Amino acid sequence: MYINTLNSCTFASCNKISITECVNSNKQTNNVQRMDKETAFLQKINDRQVEAYRILYDEYYPALVVYASTFLASDEVAEDIVQELFVSMWEKRVTFVSFPAFKTYLYKFIKNSALNYLKHQGVEERYKEALQNNLSDEELDEEELDREEEYRHLFQAIDKLPSRCREIFLLSLEGKKNKEIAEMLQISTETIKTQKIRAINRLKKYSGILFSFLFSVYR
Repeated sequence: MYINTLNSCTFASCNKISITECVNSNKQTNNVQRMDKETAFLQKINDRQVEAYRILYDEYYPALVVYASTFLASDEVAEDIVQELFVSMWEKRVTFVSFPAFKTYLYKFIKNSALNYLKHQGVEERYKEALQNNLSDEELDEEELDREEEYRHLFQAIDKLPSRCREIFLLSLEGKKNKEIAEMLQISTETIKTQKIRAINRLKKYSGILFSFLFSVYR
């Protein structure tokens, strides 16, 4: 009994240290794994592998369109600019020395293309507003990059929702009402409400960026 109690106390005191060490170790491991994954992906982009460009489209396209839409009033133009980015990268055989350089290139291309579009369209007020809200057409700060990365992670999380839940949530993001979605999918409005709540609960981690996204969609 005494030995068991002693062992238990010793384990408890050691555990306080080991938990902290374990958490730090896991963080370091996750960072290393993430960096290895990013390096491997970047090498495939530099080698112009179709598989890498497919991943680029799947993981970055939605967030880049949203980012372009923060400058533009037309979703179609935003989509065209993102597609132009991918085509340009492929045709010009663009390569990158680091993952941060890769991300900066993506968002800077979108930003400059959007501002150039506004300038050429003569949309003076919108162009001035975009410049005021986003510094200059040459600047892209770390905070802005981080925000757009959060958009990308949000869309990845939405993609992982159960199929029906994801379908309903995306339709609601398009501005469709519960009754309208229910009629489209031929299910009850109560089911719509339940699925939307499930989606929001699963996306709680991204609540801040989700609010920003909804604001940009319905502005």
